[in-house]
Amino acid sequence: MKPRFQSCRSSSPARTVTSWFRVVILVLSLSLVPFVHVRAQSGISVQTNQAEYVFSQQLDFTLKASSSSPISAVILFYGQQGQPLVRRIYPLFTPGKTITAQYTEEVTPGQFAPGTILRYYWQLKTQDGSTIRTEPLTFEYTDTNHDWQVIEGERVDLLWYGNKGKLAKELAAKADDDALALEERYGITLTNHLRVYVYNSTTDMAKALASRSEGYDSAVTTLGVTVSESTLLLLGSHRDVRYTLAHELSHVVLGLATDNPFTSLPRWLDEGLAMYAEGELRSQNQDALDEGIRTNTLLTIRSMSSYSGLASQVDLFYGEAFSIVDYMINDLGEDKFQQLLQVLAQGVRQEEALQQVYGFGLDELDRLWRENIGAQPAPTLEPAKNSGITLAAPESNVPVYAGLCCSVWPTTTVFWFQRSGTKLSLYGLFC
Repeated sequence: MKPRFQSCRSSSPARTVTSWFRVVILVLSLSLVPFVHVRAQSGISVQTNQAEYVFSQQLDFTLKASSSSPISAVILFYGQQGQPLVRRIYPLFTPGKTITAQYTEEVTPGQFAPGTILRYYWQLKTQDGSTIRTEPLTFEYTDTNHDWQVIEGERVDLLWYGNKGKLAKELAAKADDDALALEERYGITLTNHLRVYVYNSTTDMAKALASRSEGYDSAVTTLGVTVSESTLLLLGSHRDVRYTLAHELSHVVLGLATDNPFTSLPRWLDEGLAMYAEGELRSQNQDALDEGIRTNTLLTIRSMSSYSGLASQVDLFYGEAFSIVDYMINDLGEDKFQQLLQVLAQGVRQEEALQQVYGFGLDELDRLWRENIGAQPAPTLEPAKNSGITLAAPESNVPVYAGLCCSVWPTTTVFWFQRSGTKLSLYGLFC
């Protein structure tokens, strides 16, 4: 299906309407678009100005225009609504008094979230020096593979398709309740409706998801994901869909509550609060946490500042994140925890923020948390033995040091090289 747009489209979807009625509305709206020439004072006349797309495959832009003076330059500007139009495209066309300019761009799954409003306009220049810009047009880029129906809530709009009406109503009510609870927890008020797209299968949802890696995607099933500051995707066929809904809503609301131009929340904290919003820790995450405690293979909090790169560590990561946040709220005090979020919302980095609120940093938090759950201290790595690597003769015998930081999940490894004479010594420090 290849939607075509020639006029502005609202960023809000139609509300719980039947398929035939939506088609009627679309036909009527398109019939109102003026197909007559749009003539500017410069003498440039626009006959066609349209955008089409195939979801997760391509965007197509077409302009047909004429002028009494030959058109010598055409530029297409486009981007997301509300953001600077940084894309500047110079499409191929044949200069002349009548021109047709076309541009096609491949779109990968997940590049734009369903429901994204895209905005575009053209700039034309003629040989006599006249320049005009067409009026900016917008269109909604959404998943056209499904016949979406919408349930409008006070805070959350839930979009669904197929024969899952009963589940959709239940999830819509839960979404509004969860959003209200998160507003109260984080002390904010949602100014715009959030959107939840509920997919019926992993195959359907995959077309809207960005791929991480072939190995990761084949080993891990994405149950839900936040794809913009107000949009999330949900796998409605999974038994844990209600937990996932609370989890992803936490990401959205917490992101709005702590938004700042300087830094983002560390992953252990963001995911920990999302897991905490679910309620009780899921069994697979609890099992992974228990195994990590038993075998002394827990991840350090410092290493959890970024996402996992190994599918085998996912359950442990989420189990630990929940446990850390649970410890901070219930043992170190919720007032302190709220203060930490307020400091982080100012753009302060996690180490400094912890020092300001608790009087200690990440390593001490790691030690206290491990002690609280009955885990052993984090293992340390002794410097590696002299590697004996021989280098070309140095200019002097003064030792030379160099550092290399390598992020390899689940730890960040810092390698230090010391050169003295013709010997290169290698040391490793896991942090």
